[in-house]
Amino acid sequence: MKPGPRILVVDDDPGVLKALRGLLSDEGFTAVEARSTAEATRVLDASEGPPAMMLLDLRMPGETGLEFLARLPRPLPVPVVVLSGEASPSEAAQALKLGATDFVEKPPSPERLLTALRNALALGALQEERERLLDALARPGHLVGDSPSMEALRRLITRVAPSDTAVLITGETGTGKERVARALHLASGRKGRLVAVNCAAIPSTLLESELFGHEKGAFSGAHNRRAGRLEQAHGGTLFLDEIGDMPLELQAKLLRVLETREVERLGGSAPVPVDARVLAATHQELARAVKDGRFRQDLFFRLNVMPLHIPPLRERPEDLLPLARAFAAEFAGREVPLTLAPGAEAALLAYPWPGNVRELRNVIERLNLLRGDGPLVLGPEAVSGPLASPTSQRTSVGEKSYREHVEDFERELIRAALQEGESIAGAARLLQVDRGNLYRRIKALGLPVS
Repeated sequence: MKPGPRILVVDDDPGVLKALRGLLSDEGFTAVEARSTAEATRVLDASEGPPAMMLLDLRMPGETGLEFLARLPRPLPVPVVVLSGEASPSEAAQALKLGATDFVEKPPSPERLLTALRNALALGALQEERERLLDALARPGHLVGDSPSMEALRRLITRVAPSDTAVLITGETGTGKERVARALHLASGRKGRLVAVNCAAIPSTLLESELFGHEKGAFSGAHNRRAGRLEQAHGGTLFLDEIGDMPLELQAKLLRVLETREVERLGGSAPVPVDARVLAATHQELARAVKDGRFRQDLFFRLNVMPLHIPPLRERPEDLLPLARAFAAEFAGREVPLTLAPGAEAALLAYPWPGNVRELRNVIERLNLLRGDGPLVLGPEAVSGPLASPTSQRTSVGEKSYREHVEDFERELIRAALQEGESIAGAARLLQVDRGNLYRRIKALGLPVS
């Protein structure tokens, strides 16, 4: 039978150690005992790795639990729950200030202690996930690029992330706006999670309830109270993707939440305090939408405190190969590096990449799926063959503008996807794009909507 999570119990009382050992064993945990902070230090530094968490007595001979807690590295190597039957309220507050997740008085009730343990273990799992995401963010493929524009973007993220300033992220579809939002959140230090809402993917009739939540009976089908995405982001970050597609009436309600930092659920009467940093993103020109009356000017000013623009891939060609290699490492592993066939680099640079970074990622993923056990080879046909044009027709470059060439390509690509996918939903799955965005693009390009 696999042993349960290891819990370090630091207490100088043999009776307490025995009682806790039995309780933890009954609940499937493995107790690791230390009768002093010196022994606890050896356990934490052992080659087998640190335990899942620590139960720490505050009052011990020699170095006290508080002194031990104060000298541990930050962030704490493991979640800590402190135990004491004699500690004063100020000592308990000091322990929590030093990073302990909970304070349990002796003798603890089994239910109270187990609740504190499980909460601490859950917090430790969240911290590990955060560290994993931070490591992933530092790996190639995440905000990769040596171009001056990407270096400037990374510097801005570093400077802006620790504040609570609203950020408006702009850029074409596929440039990586959500990755920038995640980078801002992870570097912010906010303890809550990132909650993302795609305003274009949720029908307007449901978006209000999704954002603000509802009380039981607020409308037909509201069988229970439900917290909205704003409440779910309390203590963290709310990412509003495609904010330009939010209906005007919801824009007014969102503006009020940003100003009052309170949200009122549908059918409710009592406001709920919300502490969530708001990041928004769009591929639209919101300033133009304000002039056209499609977006509120006051909300635009509220969201556009710090604008971050992601340039399209065609404007930073020096990032193409680093990104391609990063995606190769992501899909094939670093043991299978990307190999460029003759002519591949020229084809990469000549292709306009209307789908931006997302399209390049799809190219590398497809090559990896087709390579079998062989090397991952990028040839010119990957961007000059079927990908570049679903038909065999070619048009002289001088006959049309750049935008017209791109739109022609997009029309043919969408036609092929609609034919193969047999519906807009099926085409959206094939193209790996949002169905609402694809529908609007179909209308904009003058394609028939079936």
